[in-house]
Amino acid sequence: MKTLYLMRHAAAANATPPAMSDFDRTLSGKGVIEARIVGRFMKSNRMQPHFIHCSAAVRTTETAEIVAHEIFGKKTPAHNPDKNLYNAPDDKLLAAIHAADPALNSLMIVAHNPGISELLCLLGNIKHYCEPATLGVFRLNSDRWAELGPKTTKLEKIFVPEG
Repeated sequence: MKTLYLMRHAAAANATPPAMSDFDRTLSGKGVIEARIVGRFMKSNRMQPHFIHCSAAVRTTETAEIVAHEIFGKKTPAHNPDKNLYNAPDDKLLAAIHAADPALNSLMIVAHNPGISELLCLLGNIKHYCEPATLGVFRLNSDRWAELGPKTTKLEKIFVPEG
């Protein structure tokens, strides 16, 4: 059995074109707090991803690093900022999960809307819009990430930090 954590990046600061592109947006103060809350929630519920795959955008890598630090302290798991996950649609996110190392028992994806919301809805068979820092927790009844899909996956929890 495998565990998938899907997370939308935490709240981002506004872009200030032309000086700052959308890709380079950082987390806002609120976003930093949201990411910490999610990390603490995961730690208190013994949710420990073995690998974090995130968009290479600044706000997603910051989110992933803050969450990992809250869970693990300085000993964070491997993570992979990936330019291909920047504003990726749900099918591209799903392909990244399917390609994950089968030796990993838990995987966290940190990405953007609308793709992350669409994938959460597809896998969970629900209608839900992911606010910033929304975390969806899924169990895959298989030993292979390539088998992840609506019929093999169960939504266990949706967590949205308040404040």
